Amino acid sequence: MFIFYKEVIIELVRNWIYVLMVLFLLAGCNSHQPFDISDVPKSSNKNVTKGPLPSEFLGGNQQLQPLDLQGEEFNIVGDWYDDESILYVIDENGTSTIYRYHLFTGERELFFKTNAPVLTMKANDDHSMFLIHTSDSQNQVKLTVVDKSGNIQYEWQMNSFDLFYSWNPYNIHQVFVTSFLEDWSFQTHLLDIKAQQTTKYEVFQPFIQWINSNTISYLKWDQNALDFFAPLYSYHLNTKTEGLLFENIISFAAYKDLLVTYELSKGEDSVAKIGFFDPEKNKQLHEFKMPLLSDYSKWYIPSSDYVVGQKKFYSFKPYSAGAFDTYGEKFELVSYDMSTGKEEVILEKVDDQPLNFSPNGFLCLYGFQFEKIIDLKTKTVEDLIVY
Repeated sequence: MFIFYKEVIIELVRNWIYVLMVLFLLAGCNSHQPFDISDVPKSSNKNVTKGPLPSEFLGGNQQLQPLDLQGEEFNIVGDWYDDESILYVIDENGTSTIYRYHLFTGERELFFKTNAPVLTMKANDDHSMFLIHTSDSQNQVKLTVVDKSGNIQYEWQMNSFDLFYSWNPYNIHQVFVTSFLEDWSFQTHLLDIKAQQTTKYEVFQPFIQWINSNTISYLKWDQNALDFFAPLYSYHLNTKTEGLLFENIISFAAYKDLLVTYELSKGEDSVAKIGFFDPEKNKQLHEFKMPLLSDYSKWYIPSSDYVVGQKKFYSFKPYSAGAFDTYGEKFELVSYDMSTGKEEVILEKVDDQPLNFSPNGFLCLYGFQFEKIIDLKTKTVEDLIVY
């Protein structure tokens, strides 16, 4: 049970750091077949380049306007509204206000107000809807889905200690939700915004990711063992059948048309083999290697993101392997191109913190509150929020 508890706690700790702050201030296709990994090009460090970005970079001739929030209670930058605008959250007296802010004109406008503090928010795949997760008590949460005009499309309130959710990138109206109780027991539901309905599913792993329009995937950890590896399974929501995809996986990530797996490289100590797969064709695209850091009872996996339009996977990468708590170096931010198979260094000697790329991939929110921004054209990091 230790592994399960630890994974849940790590997943939820960012939300509850904020909750504690608020309370203090006032006194959240079938893919069961195995993947074909034959004839996959292997990468090496010799393939690392520092190439130019496309000339059509959207912000090329525009200057970023930092957002001055001094004197206001800044919560988080919630997500991208579009390629040039963000949605950010301000708290006041137990409520939250979400504003839209244009990065280059400096214009801001009211987007949505909530009656409880915002814990998290996330856009669907085409950024036509935004899921807002709020809570004003320890065991009550609310999910509100709004459209691009801030109009409510769906609301769902439940008894829950916290939530994990995942938009379906293949169906923009669906989101899978896992709700936790205080004893870390959980329930799983599929919310269909278009159909205005919620369906309960008996899925026995809480942290799922989508690999096609009706199939989710998850690592099946042994809750009674301190394992570094787990098998990766798929679960078909229509047929309610489970299938083994991979064995001995450290971690994985799934995006629209891309499945990323992490496993130990055979014959190499503390080196991860990162496999990139086309989930529709069940075929491996490329393979790269990365030094691994160990973190007590598991491997430490750096922050990452994928830009569908560029077909590029971005990840922080440690300079050397070892123990995470004694690792004294910074990280480099690299991209892996699914079209060419090339690895490119974007930033050097930076901290590993969460990433959230704009839809076109030319700018990236960066930081634990997404308070900074990475300019992919100049390969620089700037302060987005001044507070």
